[in-house]
Amino acid sequence: MSLGNAKRRSASTAFLAATLIIMVVLVGLTAYSMYQVQVINRKLSDISSSVSNINSTVMSEVSSRLANESEYLGELLSQLNTSVSSQIAKIRGEVSNLEATIGFPVAIVDALNQTVYVPSMPHRIVTLDPASTEIVLAVGAAGQLVGVDNNSLVYLPPPFNYTINRLYQNGSVASIGSTWSSPCVEAILALRPDLVIGAAGWGYDDYIASVLSQYGIPVLLLPSSSSLSDVYKSIIMVGEATGHVKEAVSIVENDSAIVDSLESRLQGLPEVRVAIIAWVNPTYVAGGGTFQDDLITLGGGVNAFANSSGWPVVTAEELLEANPQVIILMSNGGLFNESYLIQWLNSSIGPAYKNISAIASGRVYLVEGWYESVLSEPSVLVPYGALLIAEILHPQAFNISSLPSVISPSTLGVPGVNLEGGPA
Repeated sequence: MSLGNAKRRSASTAFLAATLIIMVVLVGLTAYSMYQVQVINRKLSDISSSVSNINSTVMSEVSSRLANESEYLGELLSQLNTSVSSQIAKIRGEVSNLEATIGFPVAIVDALNQTVYVPSMPHRIVTLDPASTEIVLAVGAAGQLVGVDNNSLVYLPPPFNYTINRLYQNGSVASIGSTWSSPCVEAILALRPDLVIGAAGWGYDDYIASVLSQYGIPVLLLPSSSSLSDVYKSIIMVGEATGHVKEAVSIVENDSAIVDSLESRLQGLPEVRVAIIAWVNPTYVAGGGTFQDDLITLGGGVNAFANSSGWPVVTAEELLEANPQVIILMSNGGLFNESYLIQWLNSSIGPAYKNISAIASGRVYLVEGWYESVLSEPSVLVPYGALLIAEILHPQAFNISSLPSVISPSTLGVPGVNLEGGPA
């Protein structure tokens, strides 16, 4: 073998050995790399899991905080809305008070032709009779009322009876006792009123005004009993004196619209002669120059006692002579009924009472409940009294086929009146 071949063989062997070594090294490196890759992958997996946990924790925390913040913001917004509403209500109240205050002082000529001076908006009002109380409540001055006569606690129609009873029960309003004969001055003074309101013609007119004026208390007496026009004047006067002119004007406009509508409805119908009996034995009837006389006319009737003034006492003979076609009898809280009336007539003139047209034709109607107040109190609901009389005198105009002998809110509805509580 030549030296060259020996060298080539030796070189080839060395190359193979080197190649083998390299391959072993590469295999080792590859195995190591794979291990490192696995380690890295495991670390990446752990990191990814940690990141996922962190994200979950962070999102949960963020969501919780957002929910809390949202709830907090909601509460804050609600409080803000309440606060804003309260502020708006307060501002409106201040504006209303300002409007009322701007209208003072006022000087009003009352039913006695006396000028009553009200220096500022009154906040402690006392009323002397149901009609005056009703008007004060109707114009929106309930919050200014501190005292009423005891009849106002009994005879007011709804919804005013609910209001006055609530005020009385919670202590906002006190009773000054009966004012049929004369009011109790001490009870009035104890309430420290800055305005006293009553209807003229009750017998206490000059007395109460003169006594209270000595204490600097203005007394406003209302001309509410002679006509429907007087009732309207009374409403406006109370509105001026209490700072509620807008409300008073609105009431008068509404009442006038009811009257206008009634006149159109009854146009062309024959007039019916009617007597309104307020009390039996002595027998008081509604005469001329009363708001009831106006109601009879508006209701399509003629007052059988129009030639007498005020509320005269009549005899059984005079009732027979007047010969009303319809008799409207006030029950006075259940004191009277048709049988009571007939007993009185029979004891006075005997069987002749049967010749009275209303009795012969069965047209005697007993008025009960708060309908009595509508027909007897010169106040804001008097147009509904005209409607009630119109239904009694002309039931056909209201599609009433059978009229009950007892007229009450539960037996006969009045157009525009909610049976459960006054005007609809």
